[in-house]
Amino acid sequence: MNKENKINILIVDDRPENLISLDNLLKEEGVQIFKAQSGIEALELLLQHNFALALLDVQMPEMNGFELAELMRGKEKTKSIPIIFVTAGAIDAQHTFMGYDAGAVDFLYKPLDVRIVKSKVKVFKELEQQKMVIQDHLDQLSQALKWRDDFLSIASHELKTPITSMRLQTQIAMRMIEKSEDKTLPYEKLTKFFSTNNKQLDKLTRLIEDLLDTTRIRAGKLTVEPVEVNLSNLVNDILERFSDQLQEAGCTLTANIEKSVMVYCDPFRSEQVFVNLLSNVMKYAPGKPVSISLYQESDAAYLKVSDNGPGIPVEKLKTIFERFKRGNKHEGISGLGLGLYIAKQVMDAHQGSINVESQLGSGSTFTIGFVRS
Repeated sequence: MNKENKINILIVDDRPENLISLDNLLKEEGVQIFKAQSGIEALELLLQHNFALALLDVQMPEMNGFELAELMRGKEKTKSIPIIFVTAGAIDAQHTFMGYDAGAVDFLYKPLDVRIVKSKVKVFKELEQQKMVIQDHLDQLSQALKWRDDFLSIASHELKTPITSMRLQTQIAMRMIEKSEDKTLPYEKLTKFFSTNNKQLDKLTRLIEDLLDTTRIRAGKLTVEPVEVNLSNLVNDILERFSDQLQEAGCTLTANIEKSVMVYCDPFRSEQVFVNLLSNVMKYAPGKPVSISLYQESDAAYLKVSDNGPGIPVEKLKTIFERFKRGNKHEGISGLGLGLYIAKQVMDAHQGSINVESQLGSGSTFTIGFVRS
């Protein structure tokens, strides 16, 4: 049990020998004992720490146990701390009532019986442990609800963008058809209409796939099926498929791909990671050259994607692979901020790696590491 999860118990007694005796009696793993020789010292400790239980000696000079308990009950932070009064002898009914009225849950009488003391303290330790478990569950639930709200907010906004674009394109096409004499569209405009809508459909598909992958990751159901793959061929095939898009984005490609680099990976998921990095280059560094290199070193193979874009601020490099995070905010660039998060989870599932090096104004380099077959 770490220090933050330890159960704190406060002992207050003006006699040092009594403090030492109780300390030795209650000391065990998972419990931290705090000692005070006066009410003033106890109040200082109560303000600094959270306690599961307080054992207060009744008869103390300056401020007795009842008075300390009254002060504890008057403060929000300490009013719910269970109090056990420790007294040297039997007390009358009036003082017993005073003790319970001040917030006591029990009394212990000196000389202390070891078994009784441990038994009574054990009850409050178990209650505190249960409270910690409940609080942990509540914290997890709160985080899950926050993640859900963020997820739905971002997803609804991003999904609406391509749908709105397709609706506008359709409305424009319908007006043009209505105004034309033969109620048709010229081939060139029809081709442009379908091309634009296809791009929006591709964007919508990628968004939905990212959302589905994120839910799989949270459920622990993201799986990879590694097989022996010629990564050189896979990378070259992807670059050939994306050549037109890279050219349209104005990204001049320089590729240095070693031949026959064999790795053990899931080809579909590995392509997903590489395509995400290529898409980010076209999104955030249009009109800039991009360099792709694939090489092998001993028992690993590395795929590097380097651009000459705006770069990523130092403070964002630490969170770049987290959910809903981006390296830079650019007007007009859509996306959920999930691509790199998914890429990191995919590479972790491969027992591989993904890292980034970046400098503002000088671009970024992402490196993916694969285990060689």
